[in-house]
Amino acid sequence: MAFAKVAIVLLIVFLPILSQAQQPILEQTVALNVSRVTLEEAINQLSEQTGLSFSYNPGKVPVDKLVTIQANQSPLRKVLEELTRQSSTEFEFVEGQVILRAAKKGTSKSSNYTFSGYVKDEASGEALIGATVFVEDLKVGTVTNSYGYFSLTLPPGTYQLMFSFVGFANVSESLELGVSSNRVIYLKENSPLLQEIVVEARSPTLLEENLMSKANLKPIDIEQKPALFGEWDAVKSLESQQGVKMHSDGSTYYYVRGGDRDQNLIMIDDAPIYNPSHLLGFFSTIIPDAVNDIDFYRGAMPASLGGRLSSVMDVRTKRGNDKNLSIWGNVGLISTKLGIEGPFKKNKSSYLVSGRLSRIKWIFKESAPDIEKFRFSDLTGKANFTLNDKNRLFLSFYTGSDSYLTSTGGIEWTNNAATIGWNNVISSRLFLNTTVAASAYDYFLSVDPATNTRWNSHISNFNLKANFSYFIDPQQDLSFGASLNGYNFNPGNIASDGTNAGPITSVRNSGEAILFANHDVKINQRWGVNYGLRLSSWTNQGEAFEFIFDDNRNAIDTLYFEQGDRYKNYVRLEPRFTVSHFLQKNTTLKASYSRNVQNIHFISNSISPFTSLEVWLPSSINIKPQLSDQVSLGYQQFFDKVGLTFETEFYYKRMQNQIDYEPHAETLLNPLIESEMRFGETTSYGLETQLRKENGRLKGSVGYTYSRAQRRFKEINNGKAYNAFFDRPNQINMTLNYDLTLRWSLSLNYIYYTGAPFSSPVSFYKVNGLEVPIYGEKNNDRLPDYHRLDVAATLKLNKRTENRFKHELTVSLYNLYNRENIIFENYNKVQDGEEFKVKSNLLDNTQVPTQFYLFGLIPSLSYSFKWL
Repeated sequence: MAFAKVAIVLLIVFLPILSQAQQPILEQTVALNVSRVTLEEAINQLSEQTGLSFSYNPGKVPVDKLVTIQANQSPLRKVLEELTRQSSTEFEFVEGQVILRAAKKGTSKSSNYTFSGYVKDEASGEALIGATVFVEDLKVGTVTNSYGYFSLTLPPGTYQLMFSFVGFANVSESLELGVSSNRVIYLKENSPLLQEIVVEARSPTLLEENLMSKANLKPIDIEQKPALFGEWDAVKSLESQQGVKMHSDGSTYYYVRGGDRDQNLIMIDDAPIYNPSHLLGFFSTIIPDAVNDIDFYRGAMPASLGGRLSSVMDVRTKRGNDKNLSIWGNVGLISTKLGIEGPFKKNKSSYLVSGRLSRIKWIFKESAPDIEKFRFSDLTGKANFTLNDKNRLFLSFYTGSDSYLTSTGGIEWTNNAATIGWNNVISSRLFLNTTVAASAYDYFLSVDPATNTRWNSHISNFNLKANFSYFIDPQQDLSFGASLNGYNFNPGNIASDGTNAGPITSVRNSGEAILFANHDVKINQRWGVNYGLRLSSWTNQGEAFEFIFDDNRNAIDTLYFEQGDRYKNYVRLEPRFTVSHFLQKNTTLKASYSRNVQNIHFISNSISPFTSLEVWLPSSINIKPQLSDQVSLGYQQFFDKVGLTFETEFYYKRMQNQIDYEPHAETLLNPLIESEMRFGETTSYGLETQLRKENGRLKGSVGYTYSRAQRRFKEINNGKAYNAFFDRPNQINMTLNYDLTLRWSLSLNYIYYTGAPFSSPVSFYKVNGLEVPIYGEKNNDRLPDYHRLDVAATLKLNKRTENRFKHELTVSLYNLYNRENIIFENYNKVQDGEEFKVKSNLLDNTQVPTQFYLFGLIPSLSYSFKWL
């Protein structure tokens, strides 16, 4: 008892002394600068620095929790308080050691705050899509979404933020984050000659993204390339992208990584464009004047995008200048373009209208005086309204048409698309984009103008989509949503004076429901992952009729479905996964897998570049959904001292339920059109490399691709594999742009690829005096290799850069060295003087091939102006 009393007295006397002794330990200054490391690693570093022991139960304390601390000469107590706050733990200092335990319910102090907002162009108020927001202190950041919105959730503190965008001056700002806040950040466009080449320590955005097979196209880059007839073209600019094969000279049809041309989706503000071509494929419907940004995905697209096997071209139009009235235009050899944009209410609402009209009828009028119409046109419009700080509404539309008519007939086609979009900032970390989009494509073949008898094929769709973006923290984003689609197909019927002559082929209707989710995570400083899942349910609906075929392709039954009947359903899962490993500073290794499903199918047995006859059919009883599985492995490195990015990517792709046809298949006015189809698979693989420079006076890229694409169909080519039309093993692309002075810029474009496969006859025989070719294996021959060099020079006519009115002249030389790139080749002819005649004497050795090419050297001059 006496001992206990003595102990109590000693404790009372010495407790204050012990307390004062431990106080300096917690107040000693430490330095701990870590980003996205585990709690255990941070504790170990503190232990090594202070000599303190840490005691905890790994089963109850979240030692794997990632924490970020930026402390320079800070008291140990404050560092421990911040560590425990981020890890939902609490600490106690007992007998010279720090004891950690899980925080009791209600005691965790989670006080992260969110800084969000928009990044915009200072001059026009246009949203800057893909702008980088980087926190210098934490070495973390994010990029703005398709509407220029960003969100960063961080611990409280003072941070230095850097806002950057290619072609714009960087903005650095200090942020004191004690409460959640939002702002609009404005960046100012920079001339390459007015700034030094700034070498950034950070890698380009695409290296840091957990995505593969993606490219971003800026309108300014498209406009700096040499153009055929001076017509700048977003689709044709894809020929400089790795993995893309253009059809031929002058054509806008393209193939991506072994896929057919219908396996490419083009969207304008979430509305699909089914036939993006004018003048039988010479020009596309997408001109850069009204475009804000283009993302191009080569197979490994986010879960929110899909519906095609090979690629998605996601086009975002300008929202319109909400600060000043702006008028711009262009006059070239082929067309005239004019646009106007400005504010309804300054900084609150804006509009944009852009149009293009061709001027080509006069070129052909003398040689074909019976031409009545020979033209194409485009019209794009958009209106934006800022309802309040959290809600924005936009309406956009596109319409385009072609008419090539004579007094005896001709062809016409139209594209129409419209979108209503609503952006809702539900909270600073949750962003919702809701769109209602509709589009339609019609092709008309005039049979008898006197009675207005026309053959018409048609496809249209209506789409409702809700896409949520949840910005969890700077290291992870979650997107999820749903989409409902309705489709109408008319594969081709004849009407006279507005009266349908009766459905020769059945009109089809289909519905599609889609759920999707995508999670992007930076696990730590070296690893990142992006994974997603897309679930699609496709259903066919009446009123319609379908044929049942036997094994010999003979129709044996007809099924009739009343309006509203649902008669065929396909449900498919589409997983996709990308993992990124950051080997060292500015160096990334990535691998991905993706599955894509396609339920709408282009029906044509023509490989001509001069047709816009688009017939579409849905997946149904006789046509299964097309499937593709693609794996990719990529390496990217940024050389910061010279501003160069090196990329190389290997891919392997297998596509199932592909469509081909027997020779001489009838696809026009054929009620049994599905009997002409054959189904098989395509296998493709390739290695793509590219060296790219995006900043400075000299910009451009140089790339080489080796790729193969082979098809195998049981009923074609005796079941043997054959080269696809787009199998062109070797391809070289080079695009350069150099700002010579403040007023002069030069550009160059070079392309080379192996000649396209085609079927050439192996011999001939005569029947009733007619010579008939005999063909062996399909695509057994190749056209000569394709190559072409284009150059252009642009002169800014303004001597003073600050003028509101700016104008320039561009001189282009397409196919500078006049290469004759062959499109077609025929073998069954002989030359008799200046004429080619069908061969009749099979023993005569005078038989020669005849070849057809399209363009030689084409000079052009265009004038552009802009009033800001």
